[in-house]
Amino acid sequence: MEEETVVPAAGWIPAGGPDPWGSLGGPGAHRPKAHADVRISNMSLILRYLQTSPALSRTRLARETGLSKATVSTLVAELCSRGLLIEEEPDLSGNVGRPSTGLRTAPRTAAGIGLEISGASLLLSIADLTGDVIARRCELVDDAAHHPDTMIEHVAAMLSQALEQLTQQGTTVPGIVLAQPGIIDYTDNTVHYSSTLEWHDVAVADRVRNAVARRIGPGRSVPAITLENDAKLAALATYERYAQDGVHNLLYLSGGEGIGAGIIADGHLLRGWLGLTGEVGHMPVEPEGLVCRCGRRGCWETRSGLQALTSAYPPGDTVRDETTSLDERIEILRQRFDAGDTELARRLRLSQQALARALAILADVLNPQVIVLSGYLAAFADVFVSPTASILKDRLLDQRAAVRLETSHLGQWASSHGAALVALESVLDNPTLVDIRPTC
Repeated sequence: MEEETVVPAAGWIPAGGPDPWGSLGGPGAHRPKAHADVRISNMSLILRYLQTSPALSRTRLARETGLSKATVSTLVAELCSRGLLIEEEPDLSGNVGRPSTGLRTAPRTAAGIGLEISGASLLLSIADLTGDVIARRCELVDDAAHHPDTMIEHVAAMLSQALEQLTQQGTTVPGIVLAQPGIIDYTDNTVHYSSTLEWHDVAVADRVRNAVARRIGPGRSVPAITLENDAKLAALATYERYAQDGVHNLLYLSGGEGIGAGIIADGHLLRGWLGLTGEVGHMPVEPEGLVCRCGRRGCWETRSGLQALTSAYPPGDTVRDETTSLDERIEILRQRFDAGDTELARRLRLSQQALARALAILADVLNPQVIVLSGYLAAFADVFVSPTASILKDRLLDQRAAVRLETSHLGQWASSHGAALVALESVLDNPTLVDIRPTC
């Protein structure tokens, strides 16, 4: 039988909205694309549709994808045989006629690994094709200088352990995505520059892959390892929830050692031609202001990065110890603020003022429906959200362009969660990469 070629209708992509992954391009990055092999393309269509939908019958699936019933039945059978789909029990609720069985993506058959390298903290998330996070792990690296060798060996140890556990469970790992702060060179999967880690041209992907290969031993392959900016990945993970409510224009703002942004415009992640879109922490908010770690003066990070707060305390203070987790340091700052630390309160006011100036510019340029604050910006929501929202409202050129200012629901796990989801894209793009042949 001749295979059909079907162009997906709008709405089949994650969360019922435009495709957030479609712009996550660049060498080595996973993204949906047209396949020469029509069978694989249509299998991909079915798998993607079921990933974001409740259990559907073959008849319903044919109707909503535009594929014929015969094609759906053939491809569903193959997807089931590969362990990617499972059938639910028939609906015996009393409907006249043959009871239908619902199809849904299978848990644990394939899983993506995402790992965020964020200062002292390494955060690992594992997600399966259902979108569920099946494992999380956080470890600290006792190296305030963030030496690449130390960090990479620790990353490799975490990944090797995760791979071993998933292999023992019979779970296929198609890819690993590392979330990094800073500028990524996508041509060779290196960290071109990270002011947070003070890394320049570090070949992270290759070095991690080699370190993992040494640990798991000869004869075993290492999944593809790619890099992506942490704020971009966090925006993708956050966007899944908002897209269900019809939000397709979103600005995600990280609040860690530095300030970074992930920008979703019309359902697509913006990257720019070199992938530099979102490096908002180095916007000049005070032209004659403080010198930034990047070497320029007056960058937004100098007022709204975490360092703008922690520098109020002497060296050796826990909040300045970058071998302490970011969450713990933020919690200590929160406690001090609640206890009446006047200098911290003053610096938070300055940070809020800089935040409002910068977001006023970004709101005019990007016209987002929602701005999501994370990190310490979310921890001090009572300081940042209401006054900043008020300023943004007062500056509206058009009342219809009102923007919601909210805090992240994913907390510290946003970037690694997004990385794990992107790591699954190769399977969603080409389901034939997985074949465990269980009984369906």
